[in-house]
Amino acid sequence: MPHGGRPLLAGYFVAVPEALRGPGLPRVARLTTASDCLIDRVPQDDCWFATAQEALAACAPVRVPARARLYALLVPAGHATDLVADIRAAATYEPVLLANLDGPGSRAPAREVVEGGHGIGWEVLGYDHGLMHSWLCNDLYRGAVLGLGVDTDERGLLPDQDTAERVAAWANGLGDTKPVTWFPAALIEWDTPIESRFAPVATDPPPPRTPWWHRLVPSHSPHEAERPPAR
Repeated sequence: MPHGGRPLLAGYFVAVPEALRGPGLPRVARLTTASDCLIDRVPQDDCWFATAQEALAACAPVRVPARARLYALLVPAGHATDLVADIRAAATYEPVLLANLDGPGSRAPAREVVEGGHGIGWEVLGYDHGLMHSWLCNDLYRGAVLGLGVDTDERGLLPDQDTAERVAAWANGLGDTKPVTWFPAALIEWDTPIESRFAPVATDPPPPRTPWWHRLVPSHSPHEAERPPAR
């Protein structure tokens, strides 16, 4: 088994898969990620829930896009300590993540919390002052493809834990990425529409979401993903 060990539940969230394209990025029609940078959360960004029931209840009173789905993020036990350390160092308010990964009763195997869901793949994330950043929005994809021989699927996800461990270790060794500890994480999806009191928002796929770095540079086109600014 890879050194990360068994996956632990980090939290639940509801998100809307979106298209991704741009220089140095994979071209995918349904990017799926726990990162706040690349897809929208429901009811708002940076929403983590302790249970699936809490996540679904929070979505009921808001307009939910038809593509929105419920997800669980799982973090290998060997990486949970580093993630918790980054959260505590940032002094941000993360009651769900801290309770699941470092609170009383934490460290329970995740298999009990994913009933009805199915694993869709792995990604590489890093926590930075309230945001989950993805390796895909940090100019790492092309280097990993060329240097490690890895690639993503039609959702922008890696195939297994071993591959995600390799990418995370490689990214942490570069020393010129965001000041985060990159870690592998698995996504579980419940492939059923989210119930809402309102009619679903239009189902036509939207243009790719403006990456986080474009929010700092208004002159960029919102439909063109580019390399983030120099760090």
